[in-house]
Amino acid sequence: MLGKLLKHELRATAHTMLPIFGVMLLVSAMANVCARLMNGPGNTPVVLSIIFTLVVILFGVGLLAIGFVTVFIMVRRFRDNLLRDEGYIMHTLPVSVHAQIWSKVLVSSLWYAASSVIMVLSVLLVSWDVDTIKETGNVVGQIIRAMTREDYVAEMIAEVLALLVLGSLMTSLSFDAALSIGHAFAKNKMALSVLAFVGLLVLGEIFVYYTASGIDYGFLESVDFIEGWRITCAGAAGMMLAMGGVCYGITAYFLKRKLNLE
Repeated sequence: MLGKLLKHELRATAHTMLPIFGVMLLVSAMANVCARLMNGPGNTPVVLSIIFTLVVILFGVGLLAIGFVTVFIMVRRFRDNLLRDEGYIMHTLPVSVHAQIWSKVLVSSLWYAASSVIMVLSVLLVSWDVDTIKETGNVVGQIIRAMTREDYVAEMIAEVLALLVLGSLMTSLSFDAALSIGHAFAKNKMALSVLAFVGLLVLGEIFVYYTASGIDYGFLESVDFIEGWRITCAGAAGMMLAMGGVCYGITAYFLKRKLNLE
């Protein structure tokens, strides 16, 4: 049943997210074309200068906003589907609360990752020319050669990607936990959700601070770089799993025991 929920959630969110990504890439391409025309021979017409300025402003605003827009859409989706009127239908489906949560978390994390990729592609597209293509190819080639020469390079890349995935999942779970807490009350639900999110952030920072400060890092001097890297990644992954587990438990508890759809 989780697969059906994921398919439905992905299809529903794609109707909104894909046009946004498409518009962002289109604006990036327009900015690239305008920049080439501006750098061309001869005097630049005033109309072209105005268009270029507007496109650059639009690109900058879009680049800054795309992450916030993605978060807003995913948060609203979780709230509307499970914590408001639609919840009367969603919670009567023959699926567990855990399946409901995971369908939201996995799809949200996917779109968070996709928005990051689109931001990078947009920046590359704006500056895309022959020299950029060559430099990008050189960097990719160097990474591939390093991966074939040294196994630890591929391992480090995989570990960084794994940490990014865990961070995306934890972020989604923290939003869901805050919404679940705030919407358990009868009034000021969104305001209380924001306060709950801030509280979770503060508790997370306290947890990381006391966990990190309680470790004696002297042992790292006796290990090589790769071993130290592995230990650091394992520690970071452990802390994210712990905080994500707490947020997941909070979300599941409030959806099961404290659900308030009024």
